[in-house]
Order: sequence, then structure tokens, then C-alpha cells
Amino acid sequence: MAGMKGWAALAIGMVFAAAAARAEPASGPPPIAAPSISQDEAAIYEAVLDSWLGSEGGRHLVNEKLSAPPSIDDEEIRDCIKGLHFSAPAPGAPVQRSLAGIRFRRHGIVLVDGSQWKPADPGEAIAGGKSVDAAVRQGFANALTSFSQIAFGSDGKDALVRFSTVCGSLCGSGETIHLRRSAQGWAIVGRCGNWIS
Repeated sequence: MAGMKGWAALAIGMVFAAAAARAEPASGPPPIAAPSISQDEAAIYEAVLDSWLGSEGGRHLVNEKLSAPPSIDDEEIRDCIKGLHFSAPAPGAPVQRSLAGIRFRRHGIVLVDGSQWKPADPGEAIAGGKSVDAAVRQGFANALTSFSQIAFGSDGKDALVRFSTVCGSLCGSGETIHLRRSAQGWAIVGRCGNWIS
């Protein structure tokens, strides 16, 4: 009799487990696919960071999530792409990509989830009594750098990437950067679509 009760309990448990497995998953944002970033893409991101940071050391936060690549239809970047041929992106939902797993040569680069990042806004710090210099230093120390995916020219020798650094509501800048590949690697040859706040 005890054996029958055990089997009955096991059967009921299996029915509930099967029903739970068929239940709808919790809603929320789709998971981010993290296809590997090519060596060319990693070299482009490195070149932009090197240009931006120069010899500055220390910790720098970089958003691991990449936004959509620059659009060839964007009027603000027409000067960057004059005479160049870029393929239009394929129709359909854009593929989300990530820098997760990338190891930058530059020391101090910390990849973070940009949706969880909180600025140390210099304006708020100044309103709270901090000196302008201290507030700006604190803001820059916690600034978030973000990149877009890269749009490559049809021949693979040119690339466009959007880049921004933000440290608060009125503390940030960005631009679209044109890079060209040579025997020495990727180098910045143009900048356009600049903004500052």
C-alpha cells in the first residue's frame, strides 16, 4: 500500500512538473546575443579608446551593449562617407551584439551593463555643495563610454562607429568616427556628427 502511494505521488509530481515546463516564460527584454567580436572590430574599438583616452590611465567604464551601427542615411555623417560605399543593413530586426568577453589591451577598461549604470552627475554634486573641480573629477571617474556596432565599407577598408561618453544629464559628448585600415592597422581619418551636452 505504501508503494502505491509513493507511485501515485511520483505520477502527480511528474504531471505538475510537465505543466510547469509548458508554462509561459516570464516576459521581459529578449536576451542579448553575444556573438564573438572579430579581431577587426576589437582593433577598431581599441583605436577609438586610444584616441579618446590618450595616455590617461585609471579605470574606465565601457558599456558592454552595442547600439545599432551608424545609418548610411544619417545626414549628420554624410561628410564622413562621401565617395565611400557602405552596404545598407539587411531588413528585419537588428541583431543585438555585446562586447562581453572582450579583453582590451588598455589596462583599466571595465565592461558594465549600461542599463544598470548610475552617473555621478557633476550638476547634482555641485548643487549638493561639492566644488566644481571635485564634482567634475567625480563625474569623469564614473563616466560611461558606449559604442555602436561597426558599419564596414563594401571593400572592408573603411569603418564607421558611433562613440559617446556620458557622465551626467549635461555632461557628455559623442561623434561618429571614420576609420581606415592600412598596413599598420586601423586609424581614425574623420569625425562627424559631433554633439556635446
